[in-house]
Amino acid sequence: MTVQERKYWKAIRHVVHEYANFVSSAEMTLTGKDIKGSHFESPINTHVSHAYYLNCRKLADFFLSIQSKQSDNVLANEYVSGFTVALRVHKRRRGRINKQLAHITYARNSGSREIKKRTQGLLYLELKKTWRLFRKRLPKLYADEFVRQLKKRKAPHRNGQLSEFRYYDLD
Repeated sequence: MTVQERKYWKAIRHVVHEYANFVSSAEMTLTGKDIKGSHFESPINTHVSHAYYLNCRKLADFFLSIQSKQSDNVLANEYVSGFTVALRVHKRRRGRINKQLAHITYARNSGSREIKKRTQGLLYLELKKTWRLFRKRLPKLYADEFVRQLKKRKAPHRNGQLSEFRYYDLD
């Protein structure tokens, strides 16, 4: 394994961690319930939806291989050469997501609308579908480590506590 391949291989656990958090926050946002099935009360539901949007943005940046000039972002095309996706739902909603997450802006006062459940669901499906496509295209060098890290996310912790991701489909 080259130095560069080793660098990418070591980052897999972080990619899987972010994907697991994305799935978890999406499921909680769409159902309005925690892992035990209890409904969220305000303001927790808002905090969970903001975590979901942040996770959507992180994954979209990963899949779209968005790299800023001063960034060391981990990118999908580092694992799968030439990996490209459209992410149409995300691109249509990215501006609104950014306004809700990153800035207190005047644009919020001029017709800003909440992102509806239907769109939240479409974002979730689009990014899950892209995750599966990405995983199918992974070279063997990385594919096995992705599987290992996903299993690790769902396994009980060393202290015996059950994983918060145990019920979620991370594949």
